[in-house]
Amino acid sequence: MRQVIAFPGTQGSFSESAAKDAFPQGQWVGYPTFPEAAQAVIDCRADYALLPVENSFAGVVLPTYALLEKLPLYIVAERMKPVRHQLLGLRGARIDQLKQIASHPQAIAQCDAFLSTLGGVQIVPSANTAISAREVALKGDPTCAAIASEEAAEAFGLEILRRNIQTSSINTTRFFILSRDKTPMASPDKATVVFTVNNEVGALVRVLASFARSGLNMSRIESRPVPESTFTYFFSADFEGEMDAEHLDRAMEEASAYTQELRLLGVYPRAKRPE
Repeated sequence: MRQVIAFPGTQGSFSESAAKDAFPQGQWVGYPTFPEAAQAVIDCRADYALLPVENSFAGVVLPTYALLEKLPLYIVAERMKPVRHQLLGLRGARIDQLKQIASHPQAIAQCDAFLSTLGGVQIVPSANTAISAREVALKGDPTCAAIASEEAAEAFGLEILRRNIQTSSINTTRFFILSRDKTPMASPDKATVVFTVNNEVGALVRVLASFARSGLNMSRIESRPVPESTFTYFFSADFEGEMDAEHLDRAMEEASAYTQELRLLGVYPRAKRPE
C-alpha cells in the first residue's frame, strides 16, 4: 500500500510540493491547519505528516514547534525546499487595480520588499498560500490577489501577475517529517530538543555545554515565551554530530539537571541544502 502523507494546505501549496519531493510514490492528503495534519498521523489516518518549521528569510515557524512540544510525534527526517512566490490574480487583472492581497503570514513576510511598493493595498493573513489562491478564484473579484506558487496558479486557473516576488533570491523553507514511531528514516546525524531552564544563573549555558561535552555541535537555537508564564521561555535547539545512544543519552542526562522540562523531539538525517 502507498504511504499516506498529511500536509497543511491544499493542492498547489508549497507543503504539497515538498511532500511529493519527499515521497514520490506516496498518497498526499492536505488538511486546512497544522494541527489537523499532525492529528491525522496520531489517529493513524496518515503514516507521516510534513510541516514547515523554518524559513531562511522569515525565520522559525512557531506553530510547528508549539505542536511538537505537546503531541506524541517524532521528527524522523527533514527536507529543504526552495520557495518562489508568485502574485496570482484573475485573468486580465492588473496590479495597479488591486485592493487586497492574501497569503500565509510567512509568505507575506518573505515578500515584504515587493509588498512595500504597493500603496493602499490591504494585506490579509490567511491559513495557507494555496487556500488563498483558491479563494481568489472563487471570489471572482479582479481587485483581489494571492501570494502562492506557480502550481497553485495552474490548479485554480489564475494568472501570474508578477513572478518571483520573494525578497531573498535563495528563499528556502525547511520541513520536518513527523511519525508516530521515533525510528529515523536514515542514519541520523542531527537531533532537535525542546526545554525550559531552571531559574538560576548560567542554566542555559550549562545545558548547551552538556551537549558540547558529548561531542554534539549546536547548529540552531530559538526561544519563545511560555504561555501563561511571565518572562519564562521555551527553547528549541538543533544539534549535529554522532547520534548514537551513548552520546545522546549522556548529553540528555547531564542537561536534565539544569532544566525544568527537557524533551528529545527526534534524531534524523540532516537534509542536503539546495544549491
